[in-house]
Amino acid sequence: MDKHEKGIEVDPLRPDLPLPKWDGRYRGDPKRLPKVVQKLMLRRPLTPEEKAELLWRFYELQQGARARMILVLVLTIVFLLCLVGIGGYLIYTHQLPFLTAMARPR
Repeated sequence: MDKHEKGIEVDPLRPDLPLPKWDGRYRGDPKRLPKVVQKLMLRRPLTPEEKAELLWRFYELQQGARARMILVLVLTIVFLLCLVGIGGYLIYTHQLPFLTAMARPR
């Protein structure tokens, strides 16, 4: 793997993406894929270095997806807790219309 494929020195004139900038998707143009993925699609043997770089990239993509999933889960939990807190406050202060009719007059 050369420096462009590793992402060390990116050559803007080359049609293929460096492996670190690849997001794991295939967008229809095989020339835009990293050279390692092009070799993999052609079923040519990969060097141990290429295998390691490709596996590491897949690991990075998996960890990014996992972090986004955890972030969405945490934000959903925070939103639901806020909703329950606001609802509890409105119930406690008798601000809801159906509870004001049931409250004792002061």
